[in-house]
Amino acid sequence: MKRFYEKVDITQSEERYQITLDNSPLKTPLKSTLQLPTRKLAEKLAKEWSDVETDIIPNQMPLFSLAVTAIDRVATQKTELSEEMQHYIMNDLLCYRESEDPKLQEHQNKSWDPWLSWANTEFEFDLKLAKGVMPIDQDERNATLLKQVISQMNIWTFMCFVRATTLTGSAILALAFIRKQVMPDTLFSVAYLDELYQNSRWGEDDESKARHVAVKNELHDLSDFFRLAEL
Repeated sequence: MKRFYEKVDITQSEERYQITLDNSPLKTPLKSTLQLPTRKLAEKLAKEWSDVETDIIPNQMPLFSLAVTAIDRVATQKTELSEEMQHYIMNDLLCYRESEDPKLQEHQNKSWDPWLSWANTEFEFDLKLAKGVMPIDQDERNATLLKQVISQMNIWTFMCFVRATTLTGSAILALAFIRKQVMPDTLFSVAYLDELYQNSRWGEDDESKARHVAVKNELHDLSDFFRLAEL
């Protein structure tokens, strides 16, 4: 789509901020008005639209894309997404350990055990560990606890949590992320420990490099969005 507007502004309605294009409210693909929680987030989104020269390319507007995800998907599907996140914690990445390579086991234990301890202290999660990839029969109380934590999240925080969980495969790491316990680059290194270990042994192909760059970029975008959306 070509740029069709001349002027980008910010308006305030009660405690929400809107972007206007030539005085018309910016809407999401599902036609909801884009109402944002903070002025600092609105200013960054407005800049994304102001910086468009000729073509509107959504994947070059990461903050706008994340805001749309929060409004069009997360706000309308919170129950379903909560259930999906509960499934993640019952099958959390951090619980599945290497069964054959002692060196990788050592890396996993050193990198992952502290986060499980943190989650136990912070939220009372009590997750079992297993070697290999066979499913673990976790206590349902862990899912119930996560459901309670999610119920206290606003849509902006929940969107960041959902994206961080799906990118990393770990609800525990995603909780640490939105609690500001881990920065994006460290989060990537912890979540992709297995792949990075194998790459260090056998080398990394171009496809893997590109995918890792994309994940790290999105984690940084999420971090920026979360910081800007904080009330």
